[in-house]
Amino acid sequence: MDGNPAYHAIALAAATLLMLPPAVAMLAGWTPPKLASRAAVVPYAWALVCLYANAPLNAVPRMLGAAPGVVTACVAAGLAFSAAAVALLVRAARAAQRGLTTNAR
Repeated sequence: MDGNPAYHAIALAAATLLMLPPAVAMLAGWTPPKLASRAAVVPYAWALVCLYANAPLNAVPRMLGAAPGVVTACVAAGLAFSAAAVALLVRAARAAQRGLTTNAR
């Protein structure tokens, strides 16, 4: 169940490098060029943070060789973060749609 800790460390590093900087930049005020509405940026950034939270929740207990119950609890917490990310992405999509309809008038 634990696997090789090096693989978990690589996955954690990749998630940190790929998911965290855009989320922090968006929370600091940067708007990606492809995002139509500024209103969609904040929930989108928080969704990225929620998705990123899965990486340490899944990697760290396995790297430390935690008990199976701890690993299962962390996976369950990761599922909660994933559900929150889906809700935030839906909110971002609705905010972007509202931004497109109000800008078209």
